Amino acid sequence: MRTSMHLLNRHKPTDGFLWHQTYFGHHPMDPGHKAMSDLAVHLIQEVAIGLITTPVSQEEREWRNLQIPEPMYKGNFEPNVTSCLTELTFAGMAVANQGWQWIDEGTVKKPKWGYVATTPGSTLVLRLGTPNSVSAASLAADKLPNSTFPVLLHYLASYASMGQMSASCLGGCKCNLTKIDGFVKAHVSVTSMAGWDVRWAQRDQPCDIQLIVLNETRSDGHKVKVSGVVIVSMKKLASSISVAAWQEPY
Repeated sequence: MRTSMHLLNRHKPTDGFLWHQTYFGHHPMDPGHKAMSDLAVHLIQEVAIGLITTPVSQEEREWRNLQIPEPMYKGNFEPNVTSCLTELTFAGMAVANQGWQWIDEGTVKKPKWGYVATTPGSTLVLRLGTPNSVSAASLAADKLPNSTFPVLLHYLASYASMGQMSASCLGGCKCNLTKIDGFVKAHVSVTSMAGWDVRWAQRDQPCDIQLIVLNETRSDGHKVKVSGVVIVSMKKLASSISVAAWQEPY
């Protein structure tokens, strides 16, 4: 998507092709990856045909010695460490569980695994990392100032009896209390993401995230579902989830 829209977004900003009109950052699913794969395959095919019709010149051979250019979009640097933990890996992160079930709400071809709870007060504790462990959380904490790194939680957003939950930090990690509401008025069910910054202040203790189902709800139920977590090694959360950080026409 970013590559196909590059000319009309950056070089000649055109209405209908700006990021605030096209970018959707809350629906991580396979079709997006397939679209990017198609772009890569098409590029390889075009290059292969081009090499046959127009062989590489000596000048072009020397290009291999040039430095790698800056990102296509200014400020769009990749994170130092990224870890997207889902399915069985995510299931194994739970170290305390009261009232949550690990279930598949999908089909054989399209499984939808996750922890589900429907009763207020249900508590789930997820362990991001332990002292001296080699994990995405520990690597991110090692690389960033004040051992602070962004965490993104995958949760279900839907119209059907969805409730709310709180997210807080335990053990050696500190973060602001976050409230996550899974209810949306539109008749859709999608995986969304909630993000916050976590500081692993006491590295001799494990870094845990605690999720609690709240009494508060905007629907007729209290269902909440979480299906994954992303740990990113960036200096600030905004740079990992907001296109505004790319400093391009928005």
